[in-house]
Amino acid sequence: MGLFGAARGGQCACAFVLALLWGLTSVHAEQPADPVVGPPDTLELTGLQQQFEAIGQKCSPAVVAISVINDQVDGDDLIRGEQMNGEKLASLLEHSTRFVGTGFIIDPDGYILTNEHVVGEAEQVWVTTDSSRVYQAMVVGSDPRSDLAVLKIPADHLPSFSLTPIPAQRGQWAIALGNPYGFATSGRMCLSVGVVSAIGRSLPDLASRENRLYNNLIQTTAEINPGNSGGPLLDLQGRVIGINTAVVMPRKFVNGIGFAMPITDSLLKIVRQLRQGQEVQYGDIGLRTTTPTAQERRQAGVVGDIGARIELVAADSPADDHLRNGDILTEFNGSKIQNSDDFVHQVDGAPIGQLSRIVFYRDGRRLDVQLPIAQRPMPSVAITRENRRLHWRGMVLGNIPPHWRNPGGKQSSHGVMVVALQSNHTNTDPDARQGRILTAVAGRPVGDVIELQRILNDTPDAQCHINWLDEGAIVSAGE
Repeated sequence: MGLFGAARGGQCACAFVLALLWGLTSVHAEQPADPVVGPPDTLELTGLQQQFEAIGQKCSPAVVAISVINDQVDGDDLIRGEQMNGEKLASLLEHSTRFVGTGFIIDPDGYILTNEHVVGEAEQVWVTTDSSRVYQAMVVGSDPRSDLAVLKIPADHLPSFSLTPIPAQRGQWAIALGNPYGFATSGRMCLSVGVVSAIGRSLPDLASRENRLYNNLIQTTAEINPGNSGGPLLDLQGRVIGINTAVVMPRKFVNGIGFAMPITDSLLKIVRQLRQGQEVQYGDIGLRTTTPTAQERRQAGVVGDIGARIELVAADSPADDHLRNGDILTEFNGSKIQNSDDFVHQVDGAPIGQLSRIVFYRDGRRLDVQLPIAQRPMPSVAITRENRRLHWRGMVLGNIPPHWRNPGGKQSSHGVMVVALQSNHTNTDPDARQGRILTAVAGRPVGDVIELQRILNDTPDAQCHINWLDEGAIVSAGE
C-alpha cells in the first residue's frame, strides 16, 4: 500500500487517499545503452555541492514556513511582527489544532504563493521567514480547483522569486525548500535534492476526491513530506519550476514520491487574479471523461491517438440530450483534444456563457454540436476581495461590500466593516458592533483590510485609537 496526499501537515498529520501499488519489477536492457554522461572524474561533484549550498543561501530567504489554525486565538500581540518569534508563536498556539505548510514570496511587497489546501480552512495564518521573523498573514485570494492561494504579510523590500514558465525535463536536478513536518516553523528552511523523475503525471483519485486539477504534474525524487505543500521546486539555477503539492508517503517498498505543479502561463494567470482578489471561474458542460483505449477509438471511428471518451453525462447539464456515454470527443473550438486531461483544461478555460463547438465520434460517424459553457460549481469557498477577513480586538473585519449602504445615510469611500464579533473576547472595543464601518486607526485612514493589517503591524496597540462611521457622523473611540 502507498498513501497519496496533499503535502500539508497538521499536527504532523495529513488527509490522504489510498493508492494501490500493483507490483514492482526490474527491467534489464538486452544491450548496454550508450553513456549519456562522462566518466566520474568529469562530474565535478565538489562544484555541484557548492551549487546546492549556494541555492540554499540565495533562495531560502524568499521561502516561508506557514502555520495555520482553524479556530480563534485570543491575543492581539500575534498581529505585530516585532512582538513575535517562532518560540512565542508555538507557545500561544499550543492549545490549538495547528497545521503547517510552506509558501514562497513572489513580490517584495509581501505577497506569498502557496497551496489552497494549506490555508483553505484557516481562521488565522502566520508565516515565519528563514531569518525567524514571524508575521500574521492574510489570505487575499484562493482558488480550490487549481489549489493555489496568495497571502499578504505587512512587510516590504523582501527577497522574492520572479516566476516565469520554465519547462521541466526528466532527469534534471530538482531542489525542494520548505517546512516538512513543521521543522522550519521557527526559521531555517529545509532543503532536499533529487531529480525530475517524470513530467505530465496525473493523480486522478486525489483530483476527483478533492475536485482539484491534479494533472500535468512534475514527479520528483527530491524529498517532499507533509508540511512541504506550497513550497518551491527549483532547478540547478535556483529558478522555480514547480510548486510542491502532493506526496506518496513512504512505506515498506516506497521511499516517498513527490509531485509539483509546473509553472505555466495558465497558472501565472490564476496567480495574477488571486493577487487582485478576483474569483477564478471555470467552464463546465457536464461531462466526466477518460482517455480512450486504442480499441475504443477504433470502434468509434477515431484515427490517431487523440480524444476523450465520455463516461458520464450529468443530468440537466449543457451536454444532456446532445452527447452520451461512449462518445469520443476529438475537437473543442477547433483545437485537437489530446486526452482527457487536455479536454478538462480546454473546457475549464472556455468563456462562460458562450457557445463552443465540439467534434465527436459515435458508431463510426463524425458529428459536431454547439453547447453553451456553464460555470463549474465549486463546493469549496474561494477567498476573494469581498470575503477577506482580519481578526483584531474581538472583531472580524472585512472589506465593505460593493453595494453596501449605511442605514444612517452617511457613506464612506474607504474603511472596513465589522463582519462579526467574537464572543467572550477580553479586549473587544466597546463601540464595535456588527455592520459598523471603521474608517481610521491611529489617525491613519484605512482603505481596506490589507492597509489595516500594515497599520496594526507598525503601530503599538496603545496608539490604535479607532474612528468609526456611524449614523451619519464620524465617531472617534478612545479619545
